[in-house]
Amino acid sequence: MPTDPDQALTKCTSESSTLKPEHRTKVVRNKISTPSHPPTSLKALPPKPSYPKSMKLPLIASVLAASLLLLSFVIGFIIFRCVRRVKSERDSNSESSSTRCREFSLAEIRAATNNFDERLIVGRGGFGNVYKGHIDTSHKPVAIKRLKPGSDQGAHEFQTEIRMLSRFRHVHLVSLIGYCNDGREMILVYDFMARGTLRDHLYGSGEALLWERRLKICLEAARGLEFLHTGVGRQSVIHRDVKSTNILLDENWVAKVSDFGLSKVGPNASHVTTDVKGSLGYLDPEYYMSLWLTQKSDVYSFGVILLEALCGRAPIASRVEKEQEFLVAWVKRCFHGGNVHETVDPVLKGSMRPKCLNKFVEIALSCLNDHGKDRPLMREVVKGLEYALNLQRRCEQGEREIGLTEMERHGEFDDKFASTSSKATTTCSEEEQALVHAMFSDLGNGNQRPR
Repeated sequence: MPTDPDQALTKCTSESSTLKPEHRTKVVRNKISTPSHPPTSLKALPPKPSYPKSMKLPLIASVLAASLLLLSFVIGFIIFRCVRRVKSERDSNSESSSTRCREFSLAEIRAATNNFDERLIVGRGGFGNVYKGHIDTSHKPVAIKRLKPGSDQGAHEFQTEIRMLSRFRHVHLVSLIGYCNDGREMILVYDFMARGTLRDHLYGSGEALLWERRLKICLEAARGLEFLHTGVGRQSVIHRDVKSTNILLDENWVAKVSDFGLSKVGPNASHVTTDVKGSLGYLDPEYYMSLWLTQKSDVYSFGVILLEALCGRAPIASRVEKEQEFLVAWVKRCFHGGNVHETVDPVLKGSMRPKCLNKFVEIALSCLNDHGKDRPLMREVVKGLEYALNLQRRCEQGEREIGLTEMERHGEFDDKFASTSSKATTTCSEEEQALVHAMFSDLGNGNQRPR
């Protein structure tokens, strides 16, 4: 056997060339079918997972839904943060609303009042004194109310007054110019109301008012209260101390509601559970019994003012016959007895149109219903007084009534207050009213406000 590889290769080639074709093919097939080296064994790979088409669509939908939910959450969170920031800035502006009114130093107040000269006092009360003064040598006078120092209740009312009058501005609300909070001094500066209070002109020392002017003043005061009750945004104000001494008159006899120290702010159409505070003769009996303060409590107090304007006397009088001592009870009895004309201020007799008188009394008594749900809203009182004023202004019988709508001329408006005033009843005997009077006298130790 040859050992040289080249020789072996040559010999193999020469031998294959001598083979017959069929033998040559067999040799080739044997070479192919019997490899000289066996293949390396490998572990079997796991099969590739396959999902049915029926499962792919829900899977894709779930992923998309989760993505959209996450995106919505992110967008909602961003919007929430933005809204919260805007609200925070608005509240900050509201709390710093003192920028809308001026902060005076005590030295400026002393200069304006000539060191609180008693000759400049134009009003006195349990809260303190009111001075007429001039700021910065201005020719326009201002009213400077100096609260009694050292009172916790006075401090609370002082802050409430600033907060209220800084947030709410209206032609029929008194305007706050500024304040002074220097040490123990709590001082408020308002526009000066040259004509004083409504009570001064009804049964005080002021000029007596004709009926049409009284009507107009009541209407303007009602508009101021309507604005408070309607509120700004979602907040409304319950005044809680509506009375004739808190209706001020400027030099043009324009009425403005004042004194917001006892006011409460809350959501629209809501009630507030609170201690009883107010003024004797004006206090809503439902509020007194239940401690639930609502806008209808202001409506009741305003009804008392309407009777003051009609009768020209105080809500509680001691120098009259016993049956006339309590104004509300007396007018209700006369109304149901058909002789309400006997309650009218003698100064007004002969100057009132009968239709106007009847409508005015209906409005007043509807405000004085025992239950708040039976009383009208202030916007309804405003409409009723507008109607009564139009009735008074009729020039001659048969002429077209000024500003009346078709509904009013066809009598539908008349039924509005007639139905509610017919519910007005006197549920308390005079003895019970006297007892309530005695109970209310306890409010003078902080709850009753001076009139």
